[in-house]
Amino acid sequence: TPIGNYEKQYTGTFNGGGHTITGLTVTGSDQYAGLFGRIGSGGTVKNVKLEGVKIESDNDMSSVGGVAGDSYDGNIENCSVSGSVSGNNGTAGGVVGNQQKGSITGCSSSATVNAGIAAGGVAGGTNIGASLTGCYATGDVTLVSNDIGTCYAGGVVGNNGSSSTLKACYAWGSVTGSKSSGTVYVGGVTGSNDLGTLTACYHAKWTVSGPGGATGGVAGRNFKDSMFGGGIITACYWGGNGQEQGIGEDQVGTGETTKVDGDWQNAVTQMNAALSGKGWQYELKDGSSLPTLKKEQ
Repeated sequence: TPIGNYEKQYTGTFNGGGHTITGLTVTGSDQYAGLFGRIGSGGTVKNVKLEGVKIESDNDMSSVGGVAGDSYDGNIENCSVSGSVSGNNGTAGGVVGNQQKGSITGCSSSATVNAGIAAGGVAGGTNIGASLTGCYATGDVTLVSNDIGTCYAGGVVGNNGSSSTLKACYAWGSVTGSKSSGTVYVGGVTGSNDLGTLTACYHAKWTVSGPGGATGGVAGRNFKDSMFGGGIITACYWGGNGQEQGIGEDQVGTGETTKVDGDWQNAVTQMNAALSGKGWQYELKDGSSLPTLKKEQ
């Protein structure tokens, strides 16, 4: 049974102390499915590893994630997930299904993610000023939908919504989106940067595939609004994922995305410049062909 739900959200502090929970299984029809169902305002989950999880829900309004199904103004820090996460008819992310307000920092997932509305390697959706910093995903993300509305699949986040920020994040897994009708946006980093901001993020290694015109190496769509702004992409890169354009549908026209053919050194230099100051930086370790993250002290 997930900890916390819509009526009684988790608002305490759970510090895993670096310990590992193995084989967590949550199945059924929970609206919010994960180790935690719903984290509420001020709630914090940190320093825990989840290995070999099986988290799934067939609820038509599901939010499914390894650490939490939903986080509303909560904080998730230094957590990792492996296994599988599935929200067949809803939203799913390797770490959290949906993050509204609050933050996700220093988290990673190698879990496979499947969903019907929005799927992301780290988070299915980020919204209302949420921030996601220093995170990465290496698992495959798949969205197959019969929904008539708009759907999203992204290597890091399915849909980066209103005033939300992705900073110093990357994905290596394959990202696939398909549906019988309506629109699906597919991107290596995010399916849609919808009134949000991407800074120093990248996707590489495995393929990104979706419908023509709505699929990009970095983002399937980049969108801003005259009132709320957003649609800002700075120093973001992609390479080796089968896409020839960084943004599938660029409604902003100013997104900074660059394709990398082989040598990532210049991309690392530019991403680190965009991340100036204390915090996260990229590095190319000896013998490594792709950048990884390190946290500056």
